[in-house]
Amino acid sequence: MKMFIYFSLLLLLLLTFGYVVYLNKTPVELVLTPEFNGEYYRIPPIPLGFLVIGALFLGFLLGYLIAWLTSLKR
Repeated sequence: MKMFIYFSLLLLLLLTFGYVVYLNKTPVELVLTPEFNGEYYRIPPIPLGFLVIGALFLGFLLGYLIAWLTSLKR
């Protein structure tokens, strides 16, 4: 029963992420640096939904790593 609940939550999470990507499919370019010798460093155009979900996961990962490192220090 527990595995069914976990699977259902995972499926719901994937469907939610897919819906967010579907609603925000406009490609955006992220400029990483200001102009330097006539060149900009930027990421290729990706859908805004992927950028939002990626930033969410990156924030979760960074928070987890900071919590892990502070627990190691104790």
